[in-house]
Amino acid sequence: MTADFMFSDLWRSLLAVLLFPLFVLLPGYALAWLCDLCAFRRRTQAFRLCLAVCLSMAVCPIAIYLLERFASRTVMCAVFAALWVIAASRLFTGAPAMREPARRAIAVCVAVWAVIALFSLIDLQFGGRDYYSITALDSGIRTGFTHSIAATGIPPWNPFYFPGHGVLLRYHYFWMILCGMVERAGFGVIGARQAWIASVVWCGIGFMAVIALAFRTVFYRGPETFRRRALTGIVLAGATGLDILPAITGWIMHFQGMERAVQASIDWWNLGSQVCGFVSSALWEAHYLSGLVACITAFLLLWEGAREPRWRARISHALVAGVALASALGMSIYVSFVFAAFLAAWITVAIVRKWWREVALYAIAGAAALLCAAPYLAGLRGPAGPATGSPLEFQVRTFSVVTAFFESAGIHGGWRVALANLAALPINYFLEFGFFFAAGRLWWVRRKRPLDRSELAVSVMLAVSLLICTFVRSSVISNNDLGWRGMLVAQFAVLLWSVDVVTGAKGVLQPDSRRLLGLLLFLGFAGSAYDIACLRFYPALADRGTVATMGWMTRDHRLGPRNFAEREAYEWVNRNTPSDTTIQFNPHVVIQDTAALVYAERQMVSAADNCMTTFGGDPSVCPGIQSALDGLYTARGQPAPESIGPACHALPVDIFIANDTDAVWRDPRSWVWKERPVFANSYVRLFACGRHQP
Repeated sequence: MTADFMFSDLWRSLLAVLLFPLFVLLPGYALAWLCDLCAFRRRTQAFRLCLAVCLSMAVCPIAIYLLERFASRTVMCAVFAALWVIAASRLFTGAPAMREPARRAIAVCVAVWAVIALFSLIDLQFGGRDYYSITALDSGIRTGFTHSIAATGIPPWNPFYFPGHGVLLRYHYFWMILCGMVERAGFGVIGARQAWIASVVWCGIGFMAVIALAFRTVFYRGPETFRRRALTGIVLAGATGLDILPAITGWIMHFQGMERAVQASIDWWNLGSQVCGFVSSALWEAHYLSGLVACITAFLLLWEGAREPRWRARISHALVAGVALASALGMSIYVSFVFAAFLAAWITVAIVRKWWREVALYAIAGAAALLCAAPYLAGLRGPAGPATGSPLEFQVRTFSVVTAFFESAGIHGGWRVALANLAALPINYFLEFGFFFAAGRLWWVRRKRPLDRSELAVSVMLAVSLLICTFVRSSVISNNDLGWRGMLVAQFAVLLWSVDVVTGAKGVLQPDSRRLLGLLLFLGFAGSAYDIACLRFYPALADRGTVATMGWMTRDHRLGPRNFAEREAYEWVNRNTPSDTTIQFNPHVVIQDTAALVYAERQMVSAADNCMTTFGGDPSVCPGIQSALDGLYTARGQPAPESIGPACHALPVDIFIANDTDAVWRDPRSWVWKERPVFANSYVRLFACGRHQP
């Protein structure tokens, strides 16, 4: 009987969604009630729910990290159990009942997003063919981190490198802490992958909540327009830029014979400097968007704290804001870096304007953030490979059209390319921001009065983030993560501006301007819809030959049956071996062994040629491990051993994995066919060492 992996993903992910409130709702509700943050006890049900979600997302990761690391897992569980009891006893106590229109709007927004997230991320199965989403390219890494947190505790081990002992994980993994807690709470029913999928659902809910809070606090325009403005902001967050236009161009070129003109993600056309929409960011990298939620939540707490008449209340707001900023740093270093630069600029404004109350609160929050984040930051030190210089470097934001033009002429980099990219910035940002570019420009040029405090804050936020993400790039890896993810801060600022334009457009803008905005908004929503479909169906289309295959998925058109077989094998490992089992596949992979990263909830000895020591561990030990693996997973045309015995003694591996794409698979005299497997199907064979031998 064929396993139903799609249904398994769906119901287990839904169960994880139901367990997440233990960590993304109830703790924040209890904290807000105890400290009466933002006058919590006098607020409406809707406001309480929004603040509780945002506070939980912002505070729980660092709280779990500190409690489990410096106390114990038992103490951490006891603290959270107390918070659950407090929240349950105070839930909606004294709060005005939520009006039916508000309740219906919240339910619709949450339901629509949950359907989008689940549809986009669970496996798509047709009989014996199983397809993961394109987002598996990244989510496989996050799944590994999640399971490591659940299995090894805090601080977790690098799940992709095991030189005979665990090595500490070096990454901004705090969002995965919540995923790991949900995996633990599932008692084996919920896997790391389903916990990650559920976290995407709640990340989107948290982002919608922080949008509503921003319009109720910082960007408030009165009770008459609040609900319409908040709902407009949430809806607008579903639009992306004008990426649909390069996507259409790619299909035209594809039908003219250019095989690889169609990209698997709508953002990849401008890969050097992509600006991902909020939907894409949530589906691909939920921890970055969650980091933004934590940063904005901290700012809202400081904003509201400055209005408090009593210093005790102000200090409470500042301390919790500091904890949220520390948590944000562990969820997304790049988003936090850009937001910290904005906060520094805003403090400078406060000093110039002599807003000493705000300056004092920001100083308290900064001290609290540094104190809470210090243990995590200390853990980031250690060998991570050859020195590459500064982690940040100056570079004008690139534009793929400019890069392609100069490379066709044999010019790679230099001042001419930089000047061309600088000149192309307006068209670059117009295509990437689309509707938001036009709406933001209209908001700025049509203002009739000096900026008030909230408008000034959002303007500074936009200016600082644009400046950094335009002229500074991260250089730790080839991807410019600072430019990609730090831009979320600017996107949030311009989203707030855009709502002002949309809700006040009637009677203010000329008909031509309204039609242009409508067209750009339509293209933005079309781009998001296309991207969701592409992420979901591209692997299946590649199997059919409709679009080009990719090496990290498969080199032929048999991804569906091969992936089904690989998932079947890893499900067997997860069911039949202890949680401390170590596994090893052929490390000579194109980018990664995606199926192993997505489905294997076990420690890997070396997940790639470089042992993935970027995520922790001494890279000087890696060559010895790779040399031993080279003797087992030999290249095509080279003799392979008949036994895995020597490799079992040389390496800390419990289960060796052979795939049909390995060269040794095609050698009838190799260990793949001479040894007795503990599990085998048409595409995968598993071989046990030591305690796992039959």
